[in-house]
Amino acid sequence: MKRTVIIVLTLLWVCLFTGCAPEGTQDREPVRVVLWHYYNDSQKEQLDQLIAEYNRTQGGEKGIRVEAYGQGSVDELLEKVDMMLNHSTNEVTSMDMFLTYRDMAAQILSKQPDRLVDYGDYFTEEELAYYNEDYLREGYFGERLHILPLAKSTELLLMNQDRLDEFKTANPDWDSNSLQTWEGLEETARLYYEWTDGMTPDVLHDGQAFIGMDVPANYFIVQNHALGSSIYSYEDGQLTFDLQEDVIGTLFDTWYIPYSKGYYGAYGKYRSDDLRQSLLAGYIGSSSSISYFPKTVLLQDGEEKEIHLGIYEYPYRKDGIRTAVQQGAGAAVVAGDPRREEACIDFLKWLTQEKGLAFAAAMSYMPAGREAPDEEQLREIGQENNRQGIITGMKQSRECRMVYGFDFEKGYETRQALNDYIAGILDAGRAEFSGYLNQGMSMEEAAEAMAYSEKRTEFYRGIVEIFEEAG
Repeated sequence: MKRTVIIVLTLLWVCLFTGCAPEGTQDREPVRVVLWHYYNDSQKEQLDQLIAEYNRTQGGEKGIRVEAYGQGSVDELLEKVDMMLNHSTNEVTSMDMFLTYRDMAAQILSKQPDRLVDYGDYFTEEELAYYNEDYLREGYFGERLHILPLAKSTELLLMNQDRLDEFKTANPDWDSNSLQTWEGLEETARLYYEWTDGMTPDVLHDGQAFIGMDVPANYFIVQNHALGSSIYSYEDGQLTFDLQEDVIGTLFDTWYIPYSKGYYGAYGKYRSDDLRQSLLAGYIGSSSSISYFPKTVLLQDGEEKEIHLGIYEYPYRKDGIRTAVQQGAGAAVVAGDPRREEACIDFLKWLTQEKGLAFAAAMSYMPAGREAPDEEQLREIGQENNRQGIITGMKQSRECRMVYGFDFEKGYETRQALNDYIAGILDAGRAEFSGYLNQGMSMEEAAEAMAYSEKRTEFYRGIVEIFEEAG
């Protein structure tokens, strides 16, 4: 009996470590690889669950074990990656792959050009064709693909649908298709302001703003590309800016002028908070924020009212190219031991292809694949708002030119400066316009007093100064 037990235990031990591995893996040593990320809360929980599934299934069959460790914020992650790649710390577990944005990867590659794996060495053309082409383009540096898209978000027009329905009832000639274009959006905002202003005939000029915008820098980036300006380029390795005064003037006209009149607005830290306070009927924000869209709003009398979310595509210009922003980190693999590289690649293919929709949906993101999910897959997304957000976002991603942010050395600082500058200019413009109204001017007289032409030139000069700082 003891002999039988010893034989069985021996066979189990052998099967565990050698002979019972799937065909083609018997001669390969088990490998452990580490992923660094910046996810927290439910996003971290979902990633951990998927990693556990991979380790139980495909990873276990191939002798691969993935472990994931959060490194704090995006900035903290970048700092620790830089320290690890430069061998200046032993305080954290080394990583084999990590989440990264383009500007982060660009900084690494500028110092260590061969430090990151080229995915082109591990993916066939057919495999790469699975991914959205614009998402992939963000990860290319020259001919080398260093960032693999995991999941993406974009910006959408998110509306308090109940409020929009009230407006439609009161304005039966209004067509909801107007929300598709910037021109139609501005006209809708004017009508909305006048409709709400008319609710209090004894009080002049107290109309409400229709929508707001979460990230002014995204508006700047997207609209420049839509009107034919790349903003910047590299010529012989030298950073060159393409700041076209007529394009930036159009951006000014499209948002600043209606904002100064009170048609658009921004009040609290986030536009979703403004909507929650009934200060806006909607806002342009990230598709990943759909999970946090307010379920109720506070009315002026203090009553709380339940609302429903309306999801619309990012507006386009009639005279421009349909363009929208793409956001979300991808994954980079540290070059080194080929076996560890292969293990990372195997996991990332599994995560983005076999589990792409589950991974993305749990985070209110869109999967990296270019094909739309089928009905059965969509039914697996339990939250209706998330489901509609993914459907709308993926449709937009297929039909629009998708662009990303800055990847030059001071790109992050420039983006922040743009946000602050545009927000400040908008608030100052609204305050000035309101001041003219308070003096007794009409809307037309106040608009004339604003001297928009001169302000347009000043706005352009301010933008140029921001980019000169980056140069």
